[in-house]
Amino acid sequence: MTEDLNKRNKREWIEGAPIFKAERFEIAGALFDCKDDALLTQEEVARKLDAFLRPVSAPVVVPEQASTDRKPKRTKEETVNVDSKD
Repeated sequence: MTEDLNKRNKREWIEGAPIFKAERFEIAGALFDCKDDALLTQEEVARKLDAFLRPVSAPVVVPEQASTDRKPKRTKEETVNVDSKD
């Protein structure tokens, strides 16, 4: 029963943002996926806030180099004029 007393709904946590030394909009952003009437503990809100403020950065995927057997780029002098008749 005491566990239920420590739970609050989304609006109460947003209004109590100073508990986490955070702004209201930060709490609202962290709890965006929670229903308005869902009861959350302080630990749950703290975990969601931490995940919201410090997202895990995904490793950058670097595409592999294209095959080396490509034709080299032509310089301006080597460019073939398609309008000229041979």
